Amino acid sequence: MLLIPAAEAVCTSSSSGDTPRSILEAHRAEITAMGDLQEVDFQIGLQKIYRLRKREEQGTRDPWLERLRALAPRLEELQRYFPTEAEREAAEDEEEESGRRLPYMPTPPERTVLLVESELNLLGDTLAFTQCAGEAEANYFIRNRPDLLRELPQGLCLLVVRPHTIDGERTKKFVLSHEWMHTMQNGSYDFTADSGWWVEGSAEWGAHEVVEGTTERNNKIEQFFERQPDCSLTDHTYDAQTFFFWGEQSFGIDWGISLGMGGPDYLDTPRRAAEILHPDQWLDWAISQADHKITMPDGRDLPSQAEVELLDLTHSCEAAIEGPPLSVQLRELRFPEDSAPLLTIDPQGAQLAYRAFDADDAGRPSAWTRVTEAVELEPSEGPLLLAAIMPSGEALSVQIKQENSDRANCACHIGRWMEQSTADSEAQDSLKGALEAIEKARAFVPPEQLEELEKAKRMISSSDTKDRFRFRGAAEQIFELGGEGDVNYVNDGPIVTFKGGGAFIIEDPHTIRADRTEVNYTTYIHSGRWDIEGGQLKIDLQEFTYEGTVEGPVSDGPQHIEGSNRNSTYVGGGGDWIVSCEGSGVRLIPADRKERGPGKDAVLKAH
Repeated sequence: MLLIPAAEAVCTSSSSGDTPRSILEAHRAEITAMGDLQEVDFQIGLQKIYRLRKREEQGTRDPWLERLRALAPRLEELQRYFPTEAEREAAEDEEEESGRRLPYMPTPPERTVLLVESELNLLGDTLAFTQCAGEAEANYFIRNRPDLLRELPQGLCLLVVRPHTIDGERTKKFVLSHEWMHTMQNGSYDFTADSGWWVEGSAEWGAHEVVEGTTERNNKIEQFFERQPDCSLTDHTYDAQTFFFWGEQSFGIDWGISLGMGGPDYLDTPRRAAEILHPDQWLDWAISQADHKITMPDGRDLPSQAEVELLDLTHSCEAAIEGPPLSVQLRELRFPEDSAPLLTIDPQGAQLAYRAFDADDAGRPSAWTRVTEAVELEPSEGPLLLAAIMPSGEALSVQIKQENSDRANCACHIGRWMEQSTADSEAQDSLKGALEAIEKARAFVPPEQLEELEKAKRMISSSDTKDRFRFRGAAEQIFELGGEGDVNYVNDGPIVTFKGGGAFIIEDPHTIRADRTEVNYTTYIHSGRWDIEGGQLKIDLQEFTYEGTVEGPVSDGPQHIEGSNRNSTYVGGGGDWIVSCEGSGVRLIPADRKERGPGKDAVLKAH
């Protein structure tokens, strides 16, 4: 069957679902009402061809039959790559004697084909479909025509084109070629069932062999590379043609015919599909994508190529290359400045290779180095290009780790932490300066205002104004001045998260109670970006987001509040820091020496 499903960037099921029986019956009724059966005056190899048209069209020019006649020589060329009966018998004997699994041996195509046009608008974007009955069965669609049952053999392939859905002469020929490939595949072919990836992929590949220069199916090739990072090869359908393009370049057309026309049903699982190639050959497939060496069957460049994802160790000491089985994963691996002396790559059963990302001065790429077990590498001056694939039924999980004595240069601060409170003996009194200012101002304050001055002094003196956290705002000190309010935090300290890639978050939910009003911040987040520059951790706070409830004397219960802004708030933690990783925690030291001292560091423990 040939249809045009929408391209998707994630691996979702490509199943079109069961075709309602009413649609099948409508097509059978359409065929039943057609005119007399016509045996065509040519055949393709051993495959006889019959034609069935509407009664009013009989005896008129037949463009679809003319197209098939023109395609016949190219289709017969492909049939020559099927193994002969003698070759099949010899291969079966060898397989039995050696115990080794040999390439699939498809039976030379000899099914009879009935060509029909349909005018029904019941199958959406489907361009055409093929229905091949079992070898000892009559085709479902002709069972209401006794004359057809008498004249046509069992195992018949019905090839139905839908002209009202197909634009362009080249596309029409491509559609015919694709469907004819289905008539040559082993076993029955049911367009209403989900087809294996090799079934539709090889039909697309074969149609490209027959109709050179086709560009109307470029979207399928683009779809392959869009979906590949998230999909096993076995999750593809029409877009799996790319695998057959590469297979023909590597092993020849007979390899594509063997797999595409004779592949067994069990190839729909990654574990069994992995048996198609030796592990080294699966890596060849990955490298060919990385090097953009795969071409169309007619030698043209592919309209789309595999994209390389960035894997930047500047923002992580450790990283992983992950993906489903039989999916090619490509990464550009970048190293931080002054990076560690060794980089460990552990394929964990995967096939992996690396080379310099950039070409040399002559424009030539460097040679690939293959890796099958854990290795240690010296960091390179430039980025590396990595190609990986898991040739089994297991998911891919290549582990990459950069060793460093102090771990600062490979972003050991990445993680989720809780800031620890500064000891009272070291905590800075955030309003100490205010008390000193009050004393200095006493001599200049008129006698009638001295009582207000004393009141302010008593309020500050009776409050806990010590600054115990670098990543917590001043809300507690402000609302607790003079005992007129209190602040209760959910956590003992603010939760600080440094994410790989440079994202930075402070979470500090709390409740404020003052003057019969309660504000409960269930979400209280400051966020921004971080980076490593010149050996310093630079934090840029950019946004404040909150959500919660507020309840007061006239609020009629808790009222929902939420919002965000990019204005500065009562929170510290921004600026420049020196990272010191110690045990299971991190200490951030102010980069400015003038700002250092007791109680000035941010001490983070894993949360």
